[in-house]
Amino acid sequence: MKYYIGEVMEQNGDLEYRDKFLFATKGSAEKHAWKVAKDWRGSTRGDWDKEMQAYWSDCSLIWAGTYREIPQEDFEVLKKYLAVL
Repeated sequence: MKYYIGEVMEQNGDLEYRDKFLFATKGSAEKHAWKVAKDWRGSTRGDWDKEMQAYWSDCSLIWAGTYREIPQEDFEVLKKYLAVL
């Protein structure tokens, strides 16, 4: 199992938001990060914007931001403060 801190980026008009979250996976970190982005506001595969390389949810454009591997010890401490998805 590998542990990560990731980021979902959301653009709503001129406003941009960045939300951090934690995740652990045995599989692809990139696939997991994009699944979180898709599910962030209840998007579906049909909401994918090929040109923008992101998901639409109402008027927000959502995509997976950066993610990086962290030690399990850091993950255990951070999960007290951040959402684990």
